[in-house]
Amino acid sequence: MLQRVSFNVADSEIEGVLHLPDTEPLGAAPVLHGFGGQPEQPHIVATCEALAKVGIAALRFAYRDHQPPKMTLDSALADAAGAIRLLKAHPQVPERLGIVGFSFGGTVAALVAGRDSRIRAAVLAAAPALAQAHFKAWSNDGKWKPVAELSRTRARVLLIRGSGDTQVPLEDAERYAAVLSQARVTHKIVTIEGGDHDFAPAGPRAKMAQTVTEWVRESMA
Repeated sequence: MLQRVSFNVADSEIEGVLHLPDTEPLGAAPVLHGFGGQPEQPHIVATCEALAKVGIAALRFAYRDHQPPKMTLDSALADAAGAIRLLKAHPQVPERLGIVGFSFGGTVAALVAGRDSRIRAAVLAAAPALAQAHFKAWSNDGKWKPVAELSRTRARVLLIRGSGDTQVPLEDAERYAAVLSQARVTHKIVTIEGGDHDFAPAGPRAKMAQTVTEWVRESMA
């Protein structure tokens, strides 16, 4: 079931779509899109639909400043926090929380998971670990350190990427994994064969969505 929802951040109202399971939800997770993306992208919708099918309420929305060059980690973090507040207050959603982020959204997810001890499952899909040339608009000259912050998480962390991703290298996932290993955080790297940065085409996208939902559900069970 799809439910139109909204939440306030600063002086703005953010509208979103909440995918609710047909049965009583096991938990909930915001699903964050990437730099310059939007919540109607196929990989975002597919992930939300897959999560709802296994009992996880999934919220997708557009950041307030979701188009370059306005997008920043500061505003995106505030938006993600607002989404979590909505899920926490929703009468049909239990206490268990996860977070799923793609690309830029994966970096936001890393920061959220490192700061919010309530997060049980974190999925970083094609998530940059360091500032890169095409992400300078939100790099803040090293202000944010997602790898270090994620090391403090209490969540189980899935690092997932497409084998054909030409935007974020495998080394970024390995960088996250190395620090998580040192911190003794449960984690896993999964490469989806044939998938690009957004896990297209349809076959790899479906495999990604299945892998993500299995991880989130197991983490919340």
